Amino acid sequence: MKVVLTRPVGKSEPLSELLTQQQISSVICPVLQLNEVAVSDTAKAMISEAELAIFVSPDAVRYFHQLEVPLAGHCAAFAVGEGTADAIQQTLNIKAKYPKQPDSEGLLALPQLSSVEGKRVLLVKGKGGRPVIAQTLKAQGAILDSLVVYERVAVKDNADGWLDHWRSQQIEGIVITSNSAADAIFNTQSSASKDWLAQRTFFVVSQRIAEHVQQSYNIEQSQIVVCHGPDNRAIAGSIIDYTKQQGRKMTQSESQTKNTNTPQAAKAAEQTVTPHHAKAGVSKVALLALLVALGSGAGAGYVYLQQQQQLQQALLANQAINAENQLLNTQLSGAKSQLQRVENVLDSLQDNVAKRLAEQQQHVETQLTQTLAKAQQQVSGAVASEALYLQRLAAFKVAAEQDYLGAIAILQRLQESLESESNTAAVKQAIAKDIAALKALPKPQTESLYFELHGLLSQVDTLTIKTKQIPQKAASEDAALSQQVDDWQANLKRSWQGLVDDFITIRHHDEVVIDPLLDKNEQLLIRTQLRAYLTQAQTALMDQQASIYFSALDSAADTLARYFDTQHAPVSAMQQALNKLSRSEVQRQESIELATPAAVKGWLK
Repeated sequence: MKVVLTRPVGKSEPLSELLTQQQISSVICPVLQLNEVAVSDTAKAMISEAELAIFVSPDAVRYFHQLEVPLAGHCAAFAVGEGTADAIQQTLNIKAKYPKQPDSEGLLALPQLSSVEGKRVLLVKGKGGRPVIAQTLKAQGAILDSLVVYERVAVKDNADGWLDHWRSQQIEGIVITSNSAADAIFNTQSSASKDWLAQRTFFVVSQRIAEHVQQSYNIEQSQIVVCHGPDNRAIAGSIIDYTKQQGRKMTQSESQTKNTNTPQAAKAAEQTVTPHHAKAGVSKVALLALLVALGSGAGAGYVYLQQQQQLQQALLANQAINAENQLLNTQLSGAKSQLQRVENVLDSLQDNVAKRLAEQQQHVETQLTQTLAKAQQQVSGAVASEALYLQRLAAFKVAAEQDYLGAIAILQRLQESLESESNTAAVKQAIAKDIAALKALPKPQTESLYFELHGLLSQVDTLTIKTKQIPQKAASEDAALSQQVDDWQANLKRSWQGLVDDFITIRHHDEVVIDPLLDKNEQLLIRTQLRAYLTQAQTALMDQQASIYFSALDSAADTLARYFDTQHAPVSAMQQALNKLSRSEVQRQESIELATPAAVKGWLK
């Protein structure tokens, strides 16, 4: 027998080697390829929360390992079969439990999976597949998270290329390990290919695949062999056993052919010999004819008697059968009546159950509707309060503070809070209109002017106050008297000067001193006065009192020019700043009427 192995790439070589050792020819022809499925961060987060992890195949283990997200230390691992458990041990270094029966039913029969109510179960699988595990665990109350890590995709769109190759190779058996592989193999519209497939022997790894092939593609049950298991050794063993059985059948058929031919030859020999003896007894023909006639008459009477006896026995047997049939019909009628009563009772019970379920469902829906209505009312009340507060705050920002940017931000927040509410089209339209109007208004300079005055205030203590330095006393001439007689005039002058200095002090300066001299306390008061003027200008600016603002700036400029050294760079810079501030526009903008408050009030009504 020559078989074709259809597993995905890299999975059929070990099975091919096992078959080659038993002198069974095989062809490797993958019909499916495995593709990785992208896993979201939300799905990855489920891994660390799992208490039980179930892997349905070695491929599921391999693609799960590529996620590089470990299972929690307390998480118990389960595998559908021994091969999957070995993959978990080798790849994840975790010892997994597995059933003796390598399928979903065997896995669900494990004692550890009999009580999973309230537990987080992670099912690592491929796309599609049987829903038995998921449905059973959910029915038992488990919190199931399905993690799809790969998918099976047909290598080609149709199977004609494979089938032509297999027919040329005279393939007799086809190994199928999944329903997806079966669908890929039978994906052909050629009648000749379908007829050829119907004559092949299919080696499947489970009864589920056998039923799928039989029901979906009308393959006779005699053409399907269910292997002992899904692993390579089990598949190889099933193919070897089937090959041996076919060999024994062929041997028995040949033996029966020989036994049948032997009696036919003996009969032919007798026929050949008979004519020879007949020729020898030609003289006794008359006697033999008479004996034959007498024997024929006796035989005919005996045969007639036997036929009458057989007919009588047949009539008796027929009567017995009729009586038995009547009894069976009576019993069948009673069984039908009883079955009808059971069906009536069952229909009544089903009606009662359906009625109670409908009543319970109606009750639950009523309670749910009431609860949702209450929750909706509470949410709507909170949203209404928030909307009313936000529209009032926006109006205050515009009217009192002229903070247009702040008002725009508040209106945008109001618009976001109304996104999930109904009947808010008019409110949203008013909000959009107000935002556009506020963005079009010129931005007030209050904030920039305020901070500029604040900067000037911080420089007051560094400004130089205008003071006068008293010149040093001129060096006096020598008051000593000369001993020379000719110097009597100078001596007289010196004597007079000494006499005058005892009563009057006269000092001479090169410049005229008019401004009074300032001590430290007076200088502190001057700086305080300048600071007070600047602070007053700040306050008037925030209160939009233009006259007070300009008056305070003028007073600050006068104080600066009168008492501070204008030749000093900081003082000159402050004078220029005050001059610039005095030309700034601080008048209040025209008031704008928002449309949002009226729209919100109309919506709340």
